[in-house]
Amino acid sequence: MRRTTTTAAAAVVLIPLLVGTAGAPAFAADSGDVAVTNTETVQARLSATGAFQSARVYEQLALSGTGTTTIENPVSTKGLRNLDGFGGYQVTDGKLVSTLSVDGERRERSLSTYDKDLPLAVEVTYTFDGKAVQPGAVVGKSGTLGVHYKVTNVTGATQDVTYDDGTGTQATASAQTVIPMIGQLVTVLPSTFTDVQSDEAGIAGDGRGGTRMQFQMTLFPPIGSATAEFGYTAQVSHAVVPKATLTSMAVSPLDYPSFKGGAASYQAGAQKGVDLTGAGLLLDDSVLQLHDGAAQLLAGLLQLRDGAAKLESGLNDEAAPGAAELADGLNDQIAPGAAKLAAGLNDQIAPGAAKLAAGLNDKLAPGAAKLAGGLGEAAPGAAALASGLTTQLAPGAATLAAGAGALNAGLAEASSKAPALLAGLVQVGSGLDLVDAGLAKLYGDIGTLPTQAQGLHDGITQLRTATSTLTAGIDQVRTGVSGAAASASTLSGGAVSLGNQLSVGVGALTSLRAGMDPAYLAQYDAVIAQLSGGVPVLTDTTDPATIAGGAAALSQGLAGAATNLTKIECGLSSASLPGVCDASKKGVLEGLADVDAGITLLVNGVVAKVQTGVGDADDTSADNTLRGGVHSLQAGTSQLNAGGATLATGLTALGAGASQLNAGASTLSGGLAAAAAGSQKLSVGLAPAATGSQEISAGLNEAAAGSQKLSDGLAPAVSGSKDLSAGVAKAAAGSTRLSAGLGDAADGSTQLSDGLVSAADGAPKLVDGTQQLSDEGTSQVVVSGKGTAEDFGVKYAVLSAQADRASAEGMAYGAPDGAAGFTAYSIDIAGVDGTGASSVGRLIAAIALFAAGIGLATFARRRFV
Repeated sequence: MRRTTTTAAAAVVLIPLLVGTAGAPAFAADSGDVAVTNTETVQARLSATGAFQSARVYEQLALSGTGTTTIENPVSTKGLRNLDGFGGYQVTDGKLVSTLSVDGERRERSLSTYDKDLPLAVEVTYTFDGKAVQPGAVVGKSGTLGVHYKVTNVTGATQDVTYDDGTGTQATASAQTVIPMIGQLVTVLPSTFTDVQSDEAGIAGDGRGGTRMQFQMTLFPPIGSATAEFGYTAQVSHAVVPKATLTSMAVSPLDYPSFKGGAASYQAGAQKGVDLTGAGLLLDDSVLQLHDGAAQLLAGLLQLRDGAAKLESGLNDEAAPGAAELADGLNDQIAPGAAKLAAGLNDQIAPGAAKLAAGLNDKLAPGAAKLAGGLGEAAPGAAALASGLTTQLAPGAATLAAGAGALNAGLAEASSKAPALLAGLVQVGSGLDLVDAGLAKLYGDIGTLPTQAQGLHDGITQLRTATSTLTAGIDQVRTGVSGAAASASTLSGGAVSLGNQLSVGVGALTSLRAGMDPAYLAQYDAVIAQLSGGVPVLTDTTDPATIAGGAAALSQGLAGAATNLTKIECGLSSASLPGVCDASKKGVLEGLADVDAGITLLVNGVVAKVQTGVGDADDTSADNTLRGGVHSLQAGTSQLNAGGATLATGLTALGAGASQLNAGASTLSGGLAAAAAGSQKLSVGLAPAATGSQEISAGLNEAAAGSQKLSDGLAPAVSGSKDLSAGVAKAAAGSTRLSAGLGDAADGSTQLSDGLVSAADGAPKLVDGTQQLSDEGTSQVVVSGKGTAEDFGVKYAVLSAQADRASAEGMAYGAPDGAAGFTAYSIDIAGVDGTGASSVGRLIAAIALFAAGIGLATFARRRFV
């Protein structure tokens, strides 16, 4: 009867641990329908310091249903005894084999020696008044007693676990796993223990003046630890070392109600780490593409800056000053000189030459002929003729000859310089063509800048898309964490509710105590005390070591994580959580939109200003563009070329006529000199006069012919001088417009160069900024995601591996095939109260008395037989 009671008491003690672990029993029947559940209860005894002394295992088979079944139950065969009768067992290969008939419910119980290592190691140390002591040394003393328990799960093994490293790759890590065990240690301190202090225990009264202490243990990571340390201190008088009872069992952290929520959180955390890593990788790739596009833009801006600097230098240092000098030369020298030349030819030389030709042909030559013919008859006038020729005509002819020579020399010099002028105009025209072609290329090249910047826009678009995806992912994580926080709070509330219900049940059990058999009251009170001790474990929300407190702490931690995720989400986009995020503080997404708009504004502004300043192929100076000014200058240069060609032709003809005029004038001068001499001689003799008059007639005929040629040659020279003057005037006007246009172009090129220098100086910041964003921002998101995936992934993998170990190794010996099975451990830690020595003395005295009694009986039998 006592044996049965002890087994039942051990089972009752383990009820709080078994709540929530029992599943549906398996069915195994040879005939009919029989459900089988196997429970193993290992009862061990340890010394007051935790040293192993003995252990035994209770096996119970609970059968329900109707039918017959053969069961092979693995057991310890050492000291195997039947607790339900005196019959023996059939044991085969370490299995208790029995065929049982069931109609309703049936129990089969056995007891044997536990022949394995305990899964838990216990170490108990003691201090008295601050000094380490052995437990027996404190008995009967008064002072401060300290008791420290260290419970270690010794089922640890190193095994490889796999997890997603955040990139879709299964990584392997070496981790320490244990068979997941939970437990509680209960000790009752006598009334002589006062001022009891403990940071880990649930403390309550035992109803008889003592102090009941209960310590909870979660002996597996990462939810708990493989080692639990706890203890208490107390002021004692007539000290003893109270005994303690440690109960424990293996559980699956994935299925046990108190832990499956935490395991699910680790699993969700691992998945969120994977999601965060994927989004971070996409975001970082987009940022790097943006960096490459910014680098290409920087290279283009640097080339454009260098080209603009050369254009600015050419326009300001060469083209504009040259155009100004050309305008000054055309307006101040060539144009006035050409006008004077045209005026002289039109107003003086041409009319004079015409009059000279008319006088020589129409009057002087015929008169000379008549003179020659009528000298003989004009003898009386010979003296007057001689006087006129000597004093008037001869000096005039000499002056005419000298003027004709000067004219011939001047025209020759003008003709020699005309080709150089034409060649210079050709060079100016070629240079203007090159300038116009360069401006056209600049117009076209700058127009491709938006296309070149499109890659940058595309990169920013991808980056914004990736940022939106990351924001959505973090929003999901935040929502999940908030939900988990709410679930943890609900779990805490549920634990409190369950504890309150348990408290009501304890009250109900207490009310039944009066009707109990006095022989069982002590055990009944112990059970009620244990159940009462479970109430604060379920209802105390301030102690993280309790279920309610741990769930509340988890809820607070998850709520804090949700707050941090909200900050991250607002940092990514200030519009992601309206009413929560500060809209005035732009996030990464809004900043990228501003960068995209700024690039568009920069590119469009540069293109518009450059193309507007350069102009189109049909622009003129009226359009106030570079190409318009160049085109006007080209038109003026063409007119100069045309006028110059006409001038050259006229100068050539004029030169020829001037040469003939010079020859005729020389001849005329000579003839007149001779005529003068002859006229002087005329008075002496008509014969020499006749001869001289004939020479005069011949000379006048040549002079007439030369004057006619001079008059004819001056006609194209006059026309050419008009064209030259008009062309030079247009060239002067065009050069003025060119100079003004090149001045504007120079100013525009300076602004363009300055703008491109600023853009080129600012572009490296964009390149460096995107690189910094990758190095310090998006790549760190990837690192954080991988770290989260690894941390939560390894922890969940360890939980999964430990759940597998709980399933495969959780029972001490194992259950029959097809049966549900559980193993619980009840470990008694001995106390010390000083009664051990006196008990031994009494045992020795009893043995001696027994021996003496046997001797007396033998003596009496011999005496009276």
